[in-house]
This record gives sequence, C-alpha cells and structure tokens, in this order.
Amino acid sequence: RLEVKNMENASMYEVLQLAINLEEEGTKFYEKWASKAKGNVKEMLKKLAMDETKHATYFKGLFDGLKDKPEVDYLFEEDVTAYFKTYANSAAFNREQVKLNSIKEAVEEGIQTEKNSIEYYEFLLKHSKESTKAMLDKIIKEEQGHLVILEKLLPEV
Repeated sequence: RLEVKNMENASMYEVLQLAINLEEEGTKFYEKWASKAKGNVKEMLKKLAMDETKHATYFKGLFDGLKDKPEVDYLFEEDVTAYFKTYANSAAFNREQVKLNSIKEAVEEGIQTEKNSIEYYEFLLKHSKESTKAMLDKIIKEEQGHLVILEKLLPEV
C-alpha cells in the first residue's frame, strides 16, 4: 500500500487523466498481445481490451463533465490529490514500457497492471463522493475479474 507523502495538490483533471491513461494503455496492451495469441487466450485478451475501452469511456465522461466547472473537488476528497502525486510517481506505476518476449510474460505483466489499477481505484472509491462510488465499485469488480481471467490463463501460455 502506498503512503501519502507528497501533499502537493493535483487537480481532479489529473486524477481522472491517470485513470483514462491506465485504461487506454490497457486497451492497447491487450489488443497487441491478442493479435499474437491463439484460441482461448486470444479471445480472453480481446475481451479484456473491450472492457478497458469501456472504462476509459466512463472516465472520459467524468472528465468532460468537469470542463465547464471551475471547482471540481466535488468528485473526490482532498487527500486523493496527494495520493495521486505519490502513485503517479511510484515505482509500482512505472510508465516506461517493459520489454516483453512472450505471451506468458504479457499475461504476467497484465496481472501486475490489473493489481496496480485495482489499488488506485480502491483508493479513489474510499475517498470518492457518493456520485462516483457506484461506477468505481463496478470498475473495481471488473478489474478484479480481469485479474482472475489472467491468473487462469497463465497455465495455458
């Protein structure tokens, strides 16, 4: 679990932008590896890519809804922004692409990425206002489902 160390404020735009980026990167990642896989593994990776696209669309909707609002703190509590800064800069979320050489390595990387996403969204859920809780809860459950799918795929690759 990451500690909140940096009390600089990130804007809600940045918090949501990271969520959008997580999902968009997930889509690209799963599409890329689905194109290299076969059979059930290919189908499962394609499904994960579609789910990530849906999540990105949700976060983009929230983001777009903020464009005309000067005060956006109604989505999350204050300490979310400090956590965001720590999370975005942490080793757990290293944005440099890892060189992967096999479908097995890709599935293992997917498992770690899903764990990181779940951690981020659980923190947001814990500190979100009521209006965002239901959708975040749904996305967390879907990401947990992705984790289960990937863990089951691991012996197949």
